[in-house]
Amino acid sequence: MFLLDLLQNILIFKAELLSHLAPPNTIPSGGAFDCSASSIKSLLPAGTKVLYASHYEANVSFTPPLEHNTGAFRQSSYVLPRNACIFQANLTLPGNTQHSVGVVLPDDWNGRFLTAGNGGFSGSVSWGSIIDASWYGFATISTNTGHESSGAEWAYHNQDALANWGYRAMHDAVVNGKSVTEKYYGKEISYSYYRGCSAGGKQGLKEVEMFPDDFDGVIVGAPAWWTTHLQLWNMIVGIWNSPADSPHHLSNEQIDILANEVIRQCDPQDGVVDNIVMNPDACTFRPEALLCADDATDSSTCLNTEQVKTVYKLHNDWVEADDTFVFPHLTLSSEWKWSGLVASPARLGTDYVKWMLQLGEDWKWEDWNPDLIKLSDELNPGNATTDDYDISPFHNKGGKIIHYHGWSDWSIAAGSSIYFYDQVTNALRPKGVNLDDFYRFYLVPGMG
Repeated sequence: MFLLDLLQNILIFKAELLSHLAPPNTIPSGGAFDCSASSIKSLLPAGTKVLYASHYEANVSFTPPLEHNTGAFRQSSYVLPRNACIFQANLTLPGNTQHSVGVVLPDDWNGRFLTAGNGGFSGSVSWGSIIDASWYGFATISTNTGHESSGAEWAYHNQDALANWGYRAMHDAVVNGKSVTEKYYGKEISYSYYRGCSAGGKQGLKEVEMFPDDFDGVIVGAPAWWTTHLQLWNMIVGIWNSPADSPHHLSNEQIDILANEVIRQCDPQDGVVDNIVMNPDACTFRPEALLCADDATDSSTCLNTEQVKTVYKLHNDWVEADDTFVFPHLTLSSEWKWSGLVASPARLGTDYVKWMLQLGEDWKWEDWNPDLIKLSDELNPGNATTDDYDISPFHNKGGKIIHYHGWSDWSIAAGSSIYFYDQVTNALRPKGVNLDDFYRFYLVPGMG
């Protein structure tokens, strides 16, 4: 019943977000618009390079040209749900830089505009997201944030590239996406929306904080909003479990056993045995149940005392020796995918230190020093962290937020969203703002 109630609440809030807005009349299809590259170029700012533009019929496959889409999230082809104009263009940004955007303009436009976020360190147009959204009739856009890469080498000694990634490319995509949409259809956009998860969730919150007029509503999932601490946490949990030959190291096999034990102990505490832990923070978990017997011969099926200490460390907030809170703990029920995070220090963390904190390719995780936390806070690469919690301008203009996070998330601890929501509450409550009027936050049991 909880999940049904949760879904109902989300749908009701989305209805409130969209209500009083009857869908505008759709634009007739049939090739009434010019989707040629020259025509599209005339709708965009001077200096824009239109890489290609073409009109496609529904149910055909669209393949983003690989010469323009070499990033981590490319896919060979997508089946188009509607007749649409699709183009990709490079837009200029400060510092003689640029970013690439993909745009889908359906013939049967619903009058609304949607921007899709990215993932990881970005580096790809989110074609899947914007093509899917066009099924509903949205005009859609996505940016590659200024590079085509899954790593972060592009950030080394390049502050303009960092700013593009942190916020500039996204805002520029929104501004120009809205402009080209209205010029193409010859009508004003009725409402503008955003959706994104992980890094895309962070981008959505950054838009809310810095550019509150960009969107009428945003949906953000598991936002990677605390860049300056999250990337270090992605690495430190692997450091705590390293090296692999140490007595405290948890092997992948032991992590699987741990995940099953968490379900065994915590699942029944909500009164229903369904392999879902409804409220991980309410569970009292005892990893000692997995301690090896004195006569155990197969250590891969149990834990020694040092490994139990590692489990406790991972299940507790990251707090430094001076009692500084750095980042929330991994929640119970997130263990199902720990092998992808704690087996060794994650590249999302090591690349961040090497290239975004500018320590260079010779830096190794064995060189870890807590002073990196202070350095990260001071640099805040790309001004990407979204810690301006006073989002009252977005509330005042009538904006709406749906924010969700899976309790079982292993890559971005759910507690980071709880922390963010609490900080926003603390910032807006003295102003008399009732968050439920415009900001709904959902923790979803079992979602990773």
